[in-house]
Amino acid sequence: MTVVGVLGLLLGVLAIGIGRSQATSSRLVVCAALFAAHLAASLYYYQYSMTASADAWSYYFDPMSLSSSPFSLGMIFVFKLVHFMKATTEATYLDCFFVFQSIGFAGNMILLRVFDEIGANIGVPENRGYFVLLFLPSVNFWTGAIGKDAPLFFAVSLCVWAMLSLRRRIVYFCLALFVMILFRAHIALMAATALALSAFIGSTASLGRKAGMLVIAIAGLWFTIGPVENTLNVDVTSVDAVSTFLDSKNSGFATVAGTTSLGHASFPVRVFSLIFRPFFFDAGNILGVVASIENVGVALALLYLIAHARDLMMLIRRVLFIRFCLLFAIVILFSLTLVYYNVGLGLRQRVMAFPMIFPVLVAMWSLRRRQAAAEAGRVQQGLVPGPLRNRPLPEV
Repeated sequence: MTVVGVLGLLLGVLAIGIGRSQATSSRLVVCAALFAAHLAASLYYYQYSMTASADAWSYYFDPMSLSSSPFSLGMIFVFKLVHFMKATTEATYLDCFFVFQSIGFAGNMILLRVFDEIGANIGVPENRGYFVLLFLPSVNFWTGAIGKDAPLFFAVSLCVWAMLSLRRRIVYFCLALFVMILFRAHIALMAATALALSAFIGSTASLGRKAGMLVIAIAGLWFTIGPVENTLNVDVTSVDAVSTFLDSKNSGFATVAGTTSLGHASFPVRVFSLIFRPFFFDAGNILGVVASIENVGVALALLYLIAHARDLMMLIRRVLFIRFCLLFAIVILFSLTLVYYNVGLGLRQRVMAFPMIFPVLVAMWSLRRRQAAAEAGRVQQGLVPGPLRNRPLPEV
């Protein structure tokens, strides 16, 4: 390990400060435990990639010399970034893992802040049970390796945090879009699109606020369309061009072999597979079993949202932040389904939607706690604001 690896570990430790919004020893212990879990998952991925096919290995050892290709966003940018660390500092494979691991962990800590702010806005005490979401194996495994996943998880988490108070955090929102553009430009386009749509759905925002949100969304769309077209080599403003692009992608995916290939599957089957697979019947190894257990939780979370659909719809109508999170997650999952052809790929890429889905779950749980407290007569005048139906999470 060189100085780059030490710096990567140090950045991870410093990222604990992002999640430690409350200066308590118990909070520090939770953040330290999250760091230990994330680092352990990263080291496991490191060992796994030495004997199994993994993108991380290709990014570092570059068997096809893609780092010498002309500059391009996305995959080529990652190759060039890793090559720069190798050429300038002689960073080892493990060193690069530690650097990317610290970026992914910072995304976890940002989500911790999001959970805190949601609870504070709703008016319920902190609940450390929410932190279990950040211990999910897939969150720590896929965001701890060399590649696009860790920076994207960080950028999407930063974007979600900025949306809690967009007027004050517009710089962070723009920074999040910039990072998305570097690694997957179309994700930035989806974020801007979700912002534009969420600004005009619901009834609480004034016309002036909607106009302001539209200006920000249009600026985001203008900022991201060019990089997306250059990266994908397709005119995203043309329905025919996008349709042709997707057809060509799916034609290629249909030829992919393997026991978890879904190249020929229908769209509903792809949606179901993306969200709920692997499940125990097709878990081929210990990683598949772990992912199957996690998918049981995914199913339970979906059933919970369905069971409390009335409260969810109220939040969607009244809270821009919730609308943005749901729309952003839906757009990402829909786009992934269009080009989805392998269970393993879907398991990795759907992690990008978790920073939006987690806050929705936390908001629902917090709302239910608030309602239960009110029904039990434990909401004290002056200490906790009025019912959430009268004072929801703040609109931006």
